[in-house]
Amino acid sequence: MVSDRQVNCKFYIQRCLGVVAAFLTLPHFQSIAQSLDVSEPTQIYQLATPQKLTIPPQELGEVLPNSFSEKVKDEQDLLAPPLFNPVVIRELPGLWQMRVPIDQVGSLYATYDLKGVNGQVDGFSNNQRGDQAMQVSVEPLPIIEISRDEATNTALVQGGVRLRFDLSTARTAGSYGGVLSVTVNRRE
Repeated sequence: MVSDRQVNCKFYIQRCLGVVAAFLTLPHFQSIAQSLDVSEPTQIYQLATPQKLTIPPQELGEVLPNSFSEKVKDEQDLLAPPLFNPVVIRELPGLWQMRVPIDQVGSLYATYDLKGVNGQVDGFSNNQRGDQAMQVSVEPLPIIEISRDEATNTALVQGGVRLRFDLSTARTAGSYGGVLSVTVNRRE
């Protein structure tokens, strides 16, 4: 005779294995924002950004950090939920470039607005199901000077972002997309 505890344990293990199998077999999300193939701006205050950017998909080790070394010592370990890393981070340091007068390099700052294809703010939306979204936070990276032209008294600067994808908010597998808008201003 099989006890309820054994049956419950069996179903719990099956659910955990199902979640792990789902993460392993889900199509890798490709978040489309704006290729980092940025052409150098030629005019002062001209902002050069890529028109399309495909962010590399998550790797197994990013989602299941201990996937190859988990050990079960007792029933407690067997019943414990698997450890998942719910956040995947991507850095895009050279997202944009701008040519500015040398004396204004230190006074620049950038702001970023992220919207899903469905119009939702602070996230990407599923490309197949517009009602599904994933939260993405945007952290600005420092603006850095990458070259100077003494003849024109200008500097070429670039900036970028760190994107934090919260996988726990993605309820549907597939590709996700959105629009990242960049605004560069100068402090007075």
